[in-house]
Amino acid sequence: MRPELIHLHHNDPVLNRRDDANMTAESRNHPINLTRRGPTLALIFAASSLVIAGCAEKSPEHQEGTANQGVEITGEWVEVETTQAEIHAWFPGSVIASQQAPVASRLSGYVRELAVDEGDTVREGDLLLVIDPANLESQIQQAEANLSKARSAFNNARSEYERFKSLFEKDAIPKRQFEQVRLGLEAASGDLAAAEAAVAQARSETDYSRIEAPYDGVVTERHVEPGQLANPGQPLLMLQGSQAREIRVEVDDSAFAALPTGTSTQVNYRDAEAVDRDFTAEVITAISAADPVSRTHTVKLAVPESVEINPGQFVSVRVTLDTRGSIVVPNDAIHQRAGIEGVFVLDDQNRARFRVVRFGRESDGESPVLSGIVVGDRVITNTDGRLANGVTVRGGQGS
Repeated sequence: MRPELIHLHHNDPVLNRRDDANMTAESRNHPINLTRRGPTLALIFAASSLVIAGCAEKSPEHQEGTANQGVEITGEWVEVETTQAEIHAWFPGSVIASQQAPVASRLSGYVRELAVDEGDTVREGDLLLVIDPANLESQIQQAEANLSKARSAFNNARSEYERFKSLFEKDAIPKRQFEQVRLGLEAASGDLAAAEAAVAQARSETDYSRIEAPYDGVVTERHVEPGQLANPGQPLLMLQGSQAREIRVEVDDSAFAALPTGTSTQVNYRDAEAVDRDFTAEVITAISAADPVSRTHTVKLAVPESVEINPGQFVSVRVTLDTRGSIVVPNDAIHQRAGIEGVFVLDDQNRARFRVVRFGRESDGESPVLSGIVVGDRVITNTDGRLANGVTVRGGQGS
């Protein structure tokens, strides 16, 4: 088949490919004949357009929007605007007992009896353990022997004093000799008092062989076994009080400045049933000296008695750092599609369109918007039917 010819003028900027210097006058006055390739390119372009259009029509969002055309539901929306929102930071903390101390012995001896174990709850005055007082018994016997000796010496000194006193009154002995006897009686009296005190001290030590709970609490650690030697000052048990509880949290400089003593802040935790809960705690201690390694400050908060939370439990402490303008949306307006969070906004025809949005951490029923919507967008907050792309929403602006 003979190719079709197309006539284009020579001075067409696309087809004029010859050097003007080599062109003859005849060629300047006559059209140029070229093989027509336009239809082939046009066919390729048309086929590509059909493929792209077909793919677009088959996208889930397009199909959903097309399928929902004509569907109407009633709902409410809010127009996005900038509001003054608090900027928060969250810091991990832990619950500790206000009363927590190691239990140690004042005596040196073997552990004869251990009455508690880790996890046991005790009351004030309950027996914790007993130290074998065998060493104390020998000390008491020695102290009592010294007391008997001192008492005999005192009796002799007193008898001598009475005899020499009678002689001195009769001028039978010089005064100097009498004074020596009197001083001997005073020394014997002092030795007797010291011996009596030593016996009392030795006997009182036996009271320390029985170690009792100083307050109500829970035994959290045990560092000794029956028959083991216990030395004075050695921690044997760790006892946590079961009454007042505190939260210990480490914060940076900016958060520390926002947590002076006496202020209150929100604390979040998860209860035994894995339910997220929160309460308000008051700052009771704020240590201004920063840790030289972590560069953080220690802050302690009081846990209300009504809150059921145990020492050792993990919590999150919210600190308000600043207040600035930002966009927030109610949590009821947030939807998930295929695991992606976003909101439905209204277009100019009041049709719903899903918009992917990146949120910050929610607070007080609202979530700050980091990206995805702008001021002026209309976010759907409540409807009486299922929201989907292309659905027409009738109603009005909610509060």
